Amino acid sequence: MKEQPHYDNLLTKQFLEEYYVQKGMSCPQISQLLQHMGYNVWPSTVHKYLKKHGLGRTCSEAKRKLDPNAIDWNESHLDEGTLEAIDGFLLGDGHVQVYEPSKSGRLTCGQEHQEFCLYQMSFFRKYDSQVQKVKHKKMSSGHVWCGRTKYHPDFFVQHKRWYRANPKGGYLKFVPDDIRITPRSLTLWYLGDGSVHLEKNTIALKLHTNGLPPSDVEVLCQKLVKLGISCHRENTNRIFVEAKGILKFFEFVGKESPVSCYGYKYKIPSWRFESKRMREVARELGADYQRLAYLVKIGKIPCLRVSENGKPRFLPEHVEVCKKLIESGELY
Repeated sequence: MKEQPHYDNLLTKQFLEEYYVQKGMSCPQISQLLQHMGYNVWPSTVHKYLKKHGLGRTCSEAKRKLDPNAIDWNESHLDEGTLEAIDGFLLGDGHVQVYEPSKSGRLTCGQEHQEFCLYQMSFFRKYDSQVQKVKHKKMSSGHVWCGRTKYHPDFFVQHKRWYRANPKGGYLKFVPDDIRITPRSLTLWYLGDGSVHLEKNTIALKLHTNGLPPSDVEVLCQKLVKLGISCHRENTNRIFVEAKGILKFFEFVGKESPVSCYGYKYKIPSWRFESKRMREVARELGADYQRLAYLVKIGKIPCLRVSENGKPRFLPEHVEVCKKLIESGELY
């Protein structure tokens, strides 16, 4: 074997870039290659020269080199659809875990239902998302379904977008200025951290935003209102979708759940979608509200009353009666 104290002419940056960077060989593999070439070079020496040339890999990079399904960190997958899904995922009950040394992160969640966990992770297949059953004593089933993606620099960017350092340690979640409120993001948000309660003839639909700053929740309300979804921030720091905003909410996200396990969140009485309030009908038809109310009172115009003393609501067939009375001149 040829012995030489220094390998400046052998372990050049060009040589190491070819075998270590381009061909992905490890230090032991390069050492073995050099031994076949007649040079007694130990892996530690190869590693020393890699550091000298600024070519060293972190542990995570080394693992990726050994992973046949590794994701290319030089390629970003942050298209608009993925950003919508990320925003809905994080508005709901999703999280971003980061690894500072490699400037990378991953999405994680824990769900009661496998179906919903699979649905969430389906939006992140480009990041090799997976769902795994994990034991959990606090769950009645004794387990939880954990979803996670692989680490990628894209999620480190999203962590910086969504989180700020907490003076007490760790991070706090904030709503980014460029938050996407779209059918996709709102659906993921509602399924992940929304609730609906039906009792007799009342309905309460809420989006749970307790962990966010009140000012950020107000911004979210403003964005929903701009979409025609009437809502306000409650004292509990949750968003309450008002009765007049329910129809617009489900027109926006759809009237059927994409997952059966949360189908109950979409089981809203049909009359809430089909009927209109009397003032709304008067405005649409250009009719006098007081005259319309009088004709309803005397029974000339039929209507729907959910309860005995409930306010009149008009189904499509009731609106047709109004139109005919306008034509005859009885409703003006």
